[in-house]
Amino acid sequence: MLGFYRSIIWKLVVIIVLFIPIPVIVAGIILSKTFSNMLMENDQKKNLQLTEQIAKKINEDTLRFVISVSKVMNDDDIIPSLNQWELTQGRLAKFNLTGQIDKKLSYYFNYTTDLTGIYFIFKNNDSYSYKSPLPNEVAELKKMPWYKEMALKNEPIKILGRIKNSRFTQNQFNGNYSIAIAGLTNNSAFLSPREVEMVYFVFNEDTYDNIYSRLGLTHIGSLDLAAADGTLITSNNNSIGKIFKETALFRNDYGWFRYRKNKSDILITYYTVPITKWKVINSIPYRQLTDKLHRVMAVIFIVFITVAILFLIIFFTSVIGTVVLPITNLVKQMKKVESGNFQTSVVIRGQDEIALLNRSFDNMVKEIQNLIKKIDAEKSEKLQLEIKSLQYQINPHFLFNTLNTITMMAEMHGVSNIKKMTDALTKLLLNTLAKEGMFTPLEQEFDTLESYSYIMKLRYGDRFDISSHVDEEMKDTFVLKLLLQPIVENSILHGMSDVFDKLLIHIEAKQVDHNLLITITDNGVGMRPEKITSVLQENESRGNTYNRIGLFNVHQRIRLNHGPKYGLTITSTLGQGTTVTLLLPVIPANKEEEVSHA
Repeated sequence: MLGFYRSIIWKLVVIIVLFIPIPVIVAGIILSKTFSNMLMENDQKKNLQLTEQIAKKINEDTLRFVISVSKVMNDDDIIPSLNQWELTQGRLAKFNLTGQIDKKLSYYFNYTTDLTGIYFIFKNNDSYSYKSPLPNEVAELKKMPWYKEMALKNEPIKILGRIKNSRFTQNQFNGNYSIAIAGLTNNSAFLSPREVEMVYFVFNEDTYDNIYSRLGLTHIGSLDLAAADGTLITSNNNSIGKIFKETALFRNDYGWFRYRKNKSDILITYYTVPITKWKVINSIPYRQLTDKLHRVMAVIFIVFITVAILFLIIFFTSVIGTVVLPITNLVKQMKKVESGNFQTSVVIRGQDEIALLNRSFDNMVKEIQNLIKKIDAEKSEKLQLEIKSLQYQINPHFLFNTLNTITMMAEMHGVSNIKKMTDALTKLLLNTLAKEGMFTPLEQEFDTLESYSYIMKLRYGDRFDISSHVDEEMKDTFVLKLLLQPIVENSILHGMSDVFDKLLIHIEAKQVDHNLLITITDNGVGMRPEKITSVLQENESRGNTYNRIGLFNVHQRIRLNHGPKYGLTITSTLGQGTTVTLLLPVIPANKEEEVSHA
């Protein structure tokens, strides 16, 4: 039983059952909340735009009413005609004046059908009514707080908001209501008893409700209009007045908030009517906003559970035959390879991941076999190259003794040229053959090259010159022996074109990007591209060079000792010259032993 819990099928079950449903459920919850928040934000903006549009329309219509009221009160004929009407005794004359006044008033309010009536109140408490009779006594009207406030502050026009027709009060919510605007004609102290003191304009209660319908707006929730003190001017929600008085957020000009109390959870947006400071309020329950989203998420959840169950059934019926058994066979073969048996193979047909894994494993085993063969071949090649470079170290003591004898004889007979040549040859052979190790300081390599150059000048005279420049910090860097001489020899033997043209060879060594870069440049005859290719091939190294090492072997020695990143490159232009570039690692003196042993 313990083995089952360690098996791959158990791990797959855990992954499928736990790691797939849990992230999906969490993602679903996050997605649901995200969509819900996006929906809320969208509704907040949409409802705020709605309330703003209505508030601006109310402000526009109210301003139009106020302008009409102002025009009536400032008209040169209406107020004087009313004062004359109050003084007139004859019934016919009074009737004629009434017709003229009503005609003028009708002209000012011909744009609306919401006007209920206009009432002109004289200082002696008489009144003149237009369109409908005054529903209350004038004395009751003058007892209202707003009248006293207007008279005290001498306010010319005051928007009263919602009033009750029967008593002109603002604190009762039964019976018929109207929207009223009042205006004072002048300071009461300067009026005679029979002059107009106040004008009272009354509009239908549904004046602002009609604005909603005229705008043709579609919305959800409830729209209400409240005065600054919380009095509802129009209302579709009786609880909004209480919410308005409880919530300090309404003090702002516009905004939205979430109102939560008891079981209420409501999104409220509002906008202030500039001219009246009334609030247009839109309220909608959150449950109404998210109901559709919750229903959709419930359906998605049921579908997901159903699909998950079906998936698990299919998974458990197929996973053993298609996954577990092939992997078990593959593991057995891997254990064989682990023990050192590379003659193994697994045959799994198909194009699924298990089959691809099997083929990758087979390819890996074959690649390991090839790498083992390649390493063995490289070791053998490196050994052969080292043997080849040591071919001329046969009996070096005998060779050096012979050269020293020639030098002493040349000195005894006064042949200085032979003495210098044998000295140079002895120095060259001493540096390349006698000293142990594969590496030599770069400065010593240039000294060896100088001895070689002297010997070649005895043969070719002044037909070539060699110049060099080595960065000071690179002189003590260790390089493989016999790197420069084969390249310079190649330039001398194959680069000179004419006895009258002098071959110039320049060698430069410097550090570039933590590597040693050596360039050997000549102005010789150059090479064709196919010649460059052949020079770097193994067969070319078998030509008749002085030390039979050749450019190919220089390139191979560098790569075998330092890796494929390093080596020799040739660029050449026919008739203009050739540049050979050596890229080598920087090997300080204290690391030479480690590199030699490696």
